[in-house]
Amino acid sequence: MHSEVDQLHTIGLLAAHEAAIADLYRLYADKLPDRKEFFEGLADDEVDHARQIVSFAGKVKAGSISVNPGRFSEETILASLDYVREQIREQGKTAFSPVEALSTAAGIENAMIEKRFFEIVEGDGPEIKQLLRGLAAATAAHRARLLQECEKEKEGEG
Repeated sequence: MHSEVDQLHTIGLLAAHEAAIADLYRLYADKLPDRKEFFEGLADDEVDHARQIVSFAGKVKAGSISVNPGRFSEETILASLDYVREQIREQGKTAFSPVEALSTAAGIENAMIEKRFFEIVEGDGPEIKQLLRGLAAATAAHRARLLQECEKEKEGEG
């Protein structure tokens, strides 16, 4: 079993990652007025995901779940978090097309699916398993919506 400190650290990193994605989507909403409602909706979802992840902390402290920080490396989470933050810095300074924003966002959501970000909890608790399945499904739905919107945008350009 991993130390409580390590488990809480992993939870914090994952929550920070979701919050950073929300910040990126809010930037897109601000800079792309025609897509404002779409990106604000995604940002709200990401904030909710971060809140749900943070809720794991109390469960770890109570001993009802155990988070496996070794399931993937801290460097993986940090690299993704750095990438999202870099996108915020860079795209905050420049203009970009809706296709660029949608493609970047879809790539981030896809990376989370490929790296199985929501498969870190050990234990049998059905409540936790259901919550994680929900987060994974929401991420997949985000990716699908982003790709669909990207295709629509590309068709509109041609």
